[in-house]
Amino acid sequence: MSDATAKPARIFISVAEDSADVHAAALLRQARELLPHCSFHGLTGPRMRAAGAETILDLSAHAAMLTGVFSIIGRARQAIRTVEHSWQTTAPDLVVLLDSPELHLRLARRAHAHGLPVLYYIAPQTWASREGRNRQIAETIGRLACILPFEQEYFRRAKVNAEYVGHPLFETLRRERPAPEVVDRLRSGGKPLIAILPGSRRHVVDAVLPRQLEVLRKLHAAGTAARVAISAVSEDRAEQIHAQLTADATQAEIVVADNASLLTAADLALVASGTATLHVAHYRKPMIVMYDAGRLLGALYRPFGRFVLKTPHLSLVNILAGRRIVPEFMPFVRDTGEVARVASRLLTDQDWRELMIAQLDEVVRPLENSNASENVCRIIREILETQRE
Repeated sequence: MSDATAKPARIFISVAEDSADVHAAALLRQARELLPHCSFHGLTGPRMRAAGAETILDLSAHAAMLTGVFSIIGRARQAIRTVEHSWQTTAPDLVVLLDSPELHLRLARRAHAHGLPVLYYIAPQTWASREGRNRQIAETIGRLACILPFEQEYFRRAKVNAEYVGHPLFETLRRERPAPEVVDRLRSGGKPLIAILPGSRRHVVDAVLPRQLEVLRKLHAAGTAARVAISAVSEDRAEQIHAQLTADATQAEIVVADNASLLTAADLALVASGTATLHVAHYRKPMIVMYDAGRLLGALYRPFGRFVLKTPHLSLVNILAGRRIVPEFMPFVRDTGEVARVASRLLTDQDWRELMIAQLDEVVRPLENSNASENVCRIIREILETQRE
């Protein structure tokens, strides 16, 4: 059936965080071209609304105030009630869920109970922990769109109908352009530039930035001369970062929503764990990955972490490489002095820098031609066509 003659389809789509809103909006923009007979509604964010989706509830608007998984769980009950009422009023032809497994695995179970087909985009990372969820995923999710290459085989072994579609981050990065005047300003002064990426969520910035600033103080105390610039994803995060800088008395420029310029100019990045490591790798910049989960979780990790986490590495670039190519200090930082010593060496050891850059290139080059949105549109079309046979 061609799109020109296809029956109109109503698709429910759900995101719970700002990052998923970015990827969902890219999907909707692609759908305007490839799936013109489809309309989208659901738990959407501002970018999705701008791309034409109808909102019944916006969880992403509260993402900046959330303090992690438990806050999402706390809002899940309200969201599920709202969604089920919507489904009972008008059943969608397909349910598309992005990321946020604490909410969306629950929604997948409810959708399955209502007899609604489910496509889950950005797979839960059960390969790292909570592998027991795979049985539920296989039972309730009709199609799973994976964004990391190894996930397809992993989930298929668990009897999940999984397909690797590419990583949506690189669709966004292909559109990024550094501002030459910003790059020149950041590089001025003749000193190396250390880029600080403390994360996008408020609670992550609160946890990680103080440790990153400790590293900077120790670098300066050891005589390392460097300029510092800190990435802020929004003006709200910039205000939060500025408050920490004022309290810490550290001198640094805050660069708002312009990682293209910051990472083009940088000589080294101190980056919180997560997708941001792929962002740094895209610019082929040496990095140190840091995350501090706090004393309580750190104390629990020592005796129990090896039973919960299934991967030998915790940062995404090392997981993809299958070996440690970048230093990682996580899930807690024992000694910021050690991080400072590694940072100092990475600023001066040209052989190590060139090796790391080559290894990062090897990791990200296969991902950079990703067409995730196009591939997910194809899967949506296949599901709808199957429903109509």
